[in-house]
Amino acid sequence: MIALLLVALVAVWKARNYQRRYTAAEARKASLPIPVGASRAKVSKLEATVGAAGQVLQYTTVTLTSRIAAKIDKVLVNVGNTIHSGAVLVEDEKAPFEAGLESARAQVESARVAEQKAAAELKSMEALKAKKMATELEVNNARVTLASKQAALQEANVKLIKAQLDLEATRLTSPVNGIVLARFVNSNERVEVNQVLLQLGDLEKIYLLAQVQDESVGRIHEGQPAEVFFSAYPTTTFKGTIEHVDPRIDPKTRAFTAYVTVHNPDLKLKPGLTGFMRVRIEKTALAVPTVAVINPFGENASVFAIDSNHRAVLTPVRVGLEAGGMIEIVSGLKEGTLVATAGTVDLVNNDRVRVESSR
Repeated sequence: MIALLLVALVAVWKARNYQRRYTAAEARKASLPIPVGASRAKVSKLEATVGAAGQVLQYTTVTLTSRIAAKIDKVLVNVGNTIHSGAVLVEDEKAPFEAGLESARAQVESARVAEQKAAAELKSMEALKAKKMATELEVNNARVTLASKQAALQEANVKLIKAQLDLEATRLTSPVNGIVLARFVNSNERVEVNQVLLQLGDLEKIYLLAQVQDESVGRIHEGQPAEVFFSAYPTTTFKGTIEHVDPRIDPKTRAFTAYVTVHNPDLKLKPGLTGFMRVRIEKTALAVPTVAVINPFGENASVFAIDSNHRAVLTPVRVGLEAGGMIEIVSGLKEGTLVATAGTVDLVNNDRVRVESSR
């Protein structure tokens, strides 16, 4: 029993002595190298995925206004209705505009007859003048009359075109494939020119407003392809593209917004629908193990580079993509540089080190 106790005490003493001998502080005091693990900076293929949830928003909003002052006969859509380009949305009472069109046509015909009569009179007056049976003044007066009738005919034609357009404007049709976002009028109401009637959302393609966490702000950029998923359509993967990135970070959620466009020809995806986007990032770059970098996701990132004299040199670096336990070194190191990856907690600049393991 005593022998076993002595063996245990010796083991404890050796363990403590081993720990004491190999702490950075004791090694530094005894001018001994500090044991560290290390790895070389090397060009590696980095693969990462950035995911973010968000909500669907219409690609554009279209505001429709009345082109005429009229009484509405029927409003044919409600908020939330899916609509296609060319669909009739609002119909005004047509009778006043049909009567106006008939009146305009009659005015054009009357003006045409008057213009033809004035042209014939001028021709007759010019013939009489050639025979010295009419004066220059009479010919000029005939010319003025014709010009007046021609102007009246032109004005009547303009009124006719306006009357035709006004009648066409009694039917308001959709210019987009989309959804009714807002409705501001009802049947039997009177509306004025330029009064807002409806707001439509263009859904031919949509935005997913993905809320990406701030640590990925350097990974997401315009033009990246994205996969988009919706719980409403669990078996479908939608193809999207990041069209715009708003780098402003919400102080509450610590997220920024990536605008992902998704084509939506079937108009399945509606505003407010929740979705999830995933961006796959692949990059070949100089990299080291993430554990080698001090403060990798903050400011003043650095590593302990081991020089030819076996000294740990604190070296500032600029980092990029982090994936699979490796992190990109944008600047600060050369390929093949040995960096400390273990035993760095108590290291200080210019410590002597002994590499116990490397890869």
